[in-house]
Amino acid sequence: RKLNPVKGIDLEPEPILRWDFDAPAIVWYQWPDAPSELVNTVRELSRHTWSFGRGEDFALLDALEAPPPSELRSWRETTGQDSAGTWLEVPEPGCLDVCDDTFGRSADDPPLPASGTRSVRYVSNGEIEVHDPVGVLALWSGGKRRSWDARLLRQVVGPVRNLLDEVRSEIVDVLASDPPERARLDALAQRMLLGHDERGNAVREPHLAVLPVPSVLGPYPDGRIRRVALVGFGCGRDTIRRAIFELAHILLHDRELRDNGHGTGVRLDTEPDGQWLKAVTGSSRTWVSVTPVIQAAQELTSAEWARLRAMRRVATESGEDLARLEQRLRDRRLELVIRSLRQALGANGARPISVEVVPGGPMAGVHIARQYRVDGYLAETPRLHLRVTFDRPVAGPIAVGRGRHVGFGLLWPAGE
Repeated sequence: RKLNPVKGIDLEPEPILRWDFDAPAIVWYQWPDAPSELVNTVRELSRHTWSFGRGEDFALLDALEAPPPSELRSWRETTGQDSAGTWLEVPEPGCLDVCDDTFGRSADDPPLPASGTRSVRYVSNGEIEVHDPVGVLALWSGGKRRSWDARLLRQVVGPVRNLLDEVRSEIVDVLASDPPERARLDALAQRMLLGHDERGNAVREPHLAVLPVPSVLGPYPDGRIRRVALVGFGCGRDTIRRAIFELAHILLHDRELRDNGHGTGVRLDTEPDGQWLKAVTGSSRTWVSVTPVIQAAQELTSAEWARLRAMRRVATESGEDLARLEQRLRDRRLELVIRSLRQALGANGARPISVEVVPGGPMAGVHIARQYRVDGYLAETPRLHLRVTFDRPVAGPIAVGRGRHVGFGLLWPAGE
């Protein structure tokens, strides 16, 4: 049904010609053989059902000429004892008869007894796609946006990770119910939020990534850091890790970034512009890096690099040897990039059909890869910018390479 924008009431029902709705989550209840005597009752329900304040709304669509989109997943009622599925509260049989009688009565008449509800388990006819949790926070100072030079993005990532360490105990206080569980959850929160265990060793399990988002949208993209994306890579199916992520995202609001224990006046808070989250989580076949991808290993040995540099200085005399070594470098570079892409995509199954190493920044505002300051283990391997095309659309967020959890390797959708 269409809504009159002036009067705020439903117009007369019209058959829709296509389905085009943009919402965080939609559940369709399709009733292809609805009894004609109940149609008016359902229409009255649609007029009298209001949102409960958490985004739930009820809409009635007379979809007579347009079938539902093919990508919608269908669910069926099950009576099995399998733990899979989702429980929903549904009305008892006869609820529409009660509604029909209610709308036909005077307002002065005593109310009719409401129909009860029952819990029903529904299972999907296909595997449910679970997305990793994502949040975008903005940098604020004195009520205004604060920006950072993207080449110094580690100056943003470090303080944010320190704040994550601070809120860890608050998260455990909320989730833990007894001392033994508290110790277990504290260890899990440390691995999940910080990416290392009690001994400081890096973990090889799903954990949170802190990804500064350069300003590459709008008419004047300058590439400066004004936003930080938090991504729980691999945490979508784990209810405890998802709960830790969601609590951390909430608790980081209005927290001040500190440098060596001193306040900076910069606080994390809500990003009101939803286009940034939409871009990071968008779907596209082609993606480009907006922060450098750091290779997972050396592309050549030290001796090979020395030989290559020497050959390039006397290219006219090197000939075939130089060509062979250049080809080895290209093959090894591609091998490492594809390995990092597969690691980032996990079980997605999408296949890169084109990988291009971009000499400069692939988008306006993005700096040359070598200009980004790195230290420690991140400085041990090359960094570069990529343009990648997959065999089918891939949904974000995507971060690639050795520094994918600490600010580097963020990919941006570049259209179809």
